[in-house]
Amino acid sequence: MRDAEIDTIAGNTSTVQMRKAARGDVTKDHTETPELREYRLKARAWLAENVKRRDAIDVKPFADERTERLQEFKALQQKIFDAGYAGITFPVEYGGQGLALESERVFNEEAAGYDMPPTNFGVSINILGATLVEFGNHQQKFRHVPNILAGKELWLQFFSEPSGGSDLAGLLTSATRDGDSFIVNGQKTWSSSAHLSDFALCPVRTRWDVPKHKGISVFIFDLKAPGIDFRRITQIDGGAEFSEEFFTDVVVPAANLLGEENEGWRVARGLLEIEHAWVGRGGASTTFDEQAAGLVSLVKEKGLNEDPGVRRQVVAMHVASTAQKLVSTRISDAMADGRLPHGYGGLLKLGDDIVTQRRAEMALSLSGADGVTWSEGTKGGGAWSHQLLNSRRVSIAGGTDEIQRNNVSERVLGLPREPAIDRDVPFDQVPHN
Repeated sequence: MRDAEIDTIAGNTSTVQMRKAARGDVTKDHTETPELREYRLKARAWLAENVKRRDAIDVKPFADERTERLQEFKALQQKIFDAGYAGITFPVEYGGQGLALESERVFNEEAAGYDMPPTNFGVSINILGATLVEFGNHQQKFRHVPNILAGKELWLQFFSEPSGGSDLAGLLTSATRDGDSFIVNGQKTWSSSAHLSDFALCPVRTRWDVPKHKGISVFIFDLKAPGIDFRRITQIDGGAEFSEEFFTDVVVPAANLLGEENEGWRVARGLLEIEHAWVGRGGASTTFDEQAAGLVSLVKEKGLNEDPGVRRQVVAMHVASTAQKLVSTRISDAMADGRLPHGYGGLLKLGDDIVTQRRAEMALSLSGADGVTWSEGTKGGGAWSHQLLNSRRVSIAGGTDEIQRNNVSERVLGLPREPAIDRDVPFDQVPHN
């Protein structure tokens, strides 16, 4: 590794140079089309005029911003939508801009460091909104997608169940037809930001006398409906982002069926592929540039930027992050163009999981004794220890790494499926607890 490259990562080159490189001013001027460059400059100017920088916001460490600032974030999302920067790749007829993925990537690069709406807004738009666009009928899309893009409706998915683990198709929550409605009973768990959301997509079992993948339907749940009981779950880092939900005779209109009855496995799989692709291209985390800047700041703060071993660690992390970013761009573009199947999204998520956890472990190691503190009154407020604990969930959320490896082996590499004794057995004949 050349000394100049190490100096860049260790923070010995000018901040201006680093910021220019992070924004793409150095590497992208030669490859962006004039139209895309103009789009970048307009986005940069709009953000500077309309959104505060993150470092200018006075937020207490570990504050529950999603709850405490919800209305503020909703107002900001409406402003983003009005300016044409929400749903950049979504169809124009449903409130989007109909642009290519590269325009969305440019806006996200420019938005790095700004006080943008948090992850639950991104999930609502880029996973649930995108799933509605893919599988919803015109009425469903026309009613909900513009509201999702504008932040008027927050959405999530009810997928995991206490008895199912990673076996999504083994779900037990049931829906029974009652005229023009379905009556739903059961339980879901590990639902992120459910207490803040307005709607959810929920797979349920509508047939029991067929193999498990063939008796699932997906419904749109209005979370204000009677019979839904939310209970918050305290996490390992002390937060309570997740909830478990209990459904008791919840009435769901048949018009809220997403896709065909008993064909919900296709919708559920499609949602997960959309999620993995979005997470894999950095959608569920802070951006690459912010993460790199955080490590550089930590090294400087600890006076370690002249330590050869530390410099090698930081450079290695930079290389890994850059490789993930480039692979993500290449695969995301290929999936968007139809040159690669959406199964490659699992590969992106796997890479992002590995890099995220490795970065958190490295930061905690470099931070020394300060890194293992916890209370808000201590130096750093335990930010690195919280980050390490929070990073453990990425290999579980949205499908475990083990399941992702199965998906990649089967859908990308074409390897044989794992044996499953219950695949062709009617679900009412399969033992389950």
